Amino acid sequence: MPHSAPVVLTRRHFVVAAAGVAGLAAAGGCALPTVSDRPDPLLGLLDAAQRDARELAAADASHGERVGALRRIADVRRLHAERLTTIVEFPADEGRPTPASTPAPVCPPADEVRARLRVDAAGATDAAAAEEGPRAEIAGAIAAACTAAAEVELA
Repeated sequence: MPHSAPVVLTRRHFVVAAAGVAGLAAAGGCALPTVSDRPDPLLGLLDAAQRDARELAAADASHGERVGALRRIADVRRLHAERLTTIVEFPADEGRPTPASTPAPVCPPADEVRARLRVDAAGATDAAAAEEGPRAEIAGAIAAACTAAAEVELA
């Protein structure tokens, strides 16, 4: 049976080895962040808020007694879009979106708006659970506002 020779380990050798291991561990934390191919989860919330602000502001007499409610919701969704624009990380190749010339917006019927708001609330809830800090807070606030708009304002 082979006999292994005892390893002589002095304090100096131990300190040098420990410093080397600690240096390698710290260097791994200093690596460049990885580029994510996934779009920002809040980007969909921004698109929906901009769409709602634009379309719901176009509510007219054809919406009957709900015109006021639809326009109030449009104002709230405009505020959501403004706040999201400040925190959303846009893809490097796109940057911040520029408004394009589009046809005049048309406000959908109240039942469709209610269904959209429920979908937006669910998406914002998922985003709030996946994010942290101010990003989670704004997503949670959007989820609450969309739910209140769908279940109270348009009930």
